[in-house]
Amino acid sequence: MLHLKHNIPLMYIIACLSWARFFIPVLALFYIASQVPLEQFAIIMGAFALSNFLLEIPTGIIADIIGRKKTLVIGRFMYIIEVFILAFMNGFWPFLIAKIISGVGVSFVSGASEALLYDTLKKLRIEKEHKRISGTMFTLTNISMAFVFIIGAYLFSIDSKLPAIASLPTIILAFALTCLLQEPYKSQQKLTLKNSLLQLKEGLLCVWKHQIIKYLILFSMAGYAILDVVVSMSSAYAEQILIPVALIGVVAFAASMTTALVSKNVHSFEAKIGDRKSMLLIQILLIAGLFLMSFLVPYYGVIFYFFIPVASGFFHVLTNHYMNVHVDTKHRATILSIKHMCSQLITFLLYPLFGFLTKIYSMKTAFLSFSIILLAYALILLHPLLQIKLGELNKR
Repeated sequence: MLHLKHNIPLMYIIACLSWARFFIPVLALFYIASQVPLEQFAIIMGAFALSNFLLEIPTGIIADIIGRKKTLVIGRFMYIIEVFILAFMNGFWPFLIAKIISGVGVSFVSGASEALLYDTLKKLRIEKEHKRISGTMFTLTNISMAFVFIIGAYLFSIDSKLPAIASLPTIILAFALTCLLQEPYKSQQKLTLKNSLLQLKEGLLCVWKHQIIKYLILFSMAGYAILDVVVSMSSAYAEQILIPVALIGVVAFAASMTTALVSKNVHSFEAKIGDRKSMLLIQILLIAGLFLMSFLVPYYGVIFYFFIPVASGFFHVLTNHYMNVHVDTKHRATILSIKHMCSQLITFLLYPLFGFLTKIYSMKTAFLSFSIILLAYALILLHPLLQIKLGELNKR
């Protein structure tokens, strides 16, 4: 059992390396510089979400049957292919192919990574530490991203392709370290159509019968999609409010450090205000951030963007923790993938919508529309949230 302890520091390092993508802080601008206009960028991101959506559940089932480690190795190899294309090619079609490959990779990694961490802690009988450990992982990832971001924006100012080229070594190293992870629970099932369909049936039945899991999936759908779209469009937003390209990396650095600080303290903050208020706080931060960003206030509008990284720190740690607490080991990757699939469906719909609203009207209209949509959705979710007993959400 001692060898399993190595999974935790390894996963910390892998998470940091996997997100060490120097082009993220200037993502929209990077695509534009690579001969992909903003409206095509939105289409590509929508295709990414669609590919992820279509494969989330199948890859979650595969992870539960063949093991989380093998699934992670496959997914992270696809990341290498994606970054290679971004580094050395240009234009809509190569970037579309790269992002679809990335979507497939993400679908292999998403549920399996969370499941491997929680099952490692469960096997070590320290699953009560999950909220703290996952918060620490998200904190370290965001600190790593912060320094990568500030360097990435600088590299972009020298040559638009440098951020992608610089990302290749970190992605390759993350893949190599993934091969060193240990499987906490070895599945006795074989990957057959019958077993896969049975796994899917049991997973869907669990979601349907479990009130809290259903609520968390519905909650995550909008939260994940909004965070994904806004962060991806952040460099275009910064350009709109007249932030120099050289300073976009500084903004991304500060935003990532903010998320890191929040993630580190989520478990103690949530213990003080409770799970229900924490969930409401995430929604309030997102709605307020989108609404204030819609004014596109020159220079000072960057302050409003920081509502988003604060919400992100709460969202990722708490929703992942609550889901893992209520899902059994046998179906963990499958159900987590169902959650990710639903989130990717909304993301797939929101990216083209944002691109359409920006092109036909303005970015101001896009942000304002998103804030109204999210407000309406939050009001719909308020009733089921109030029906959940607070003790149940933290029940182990």
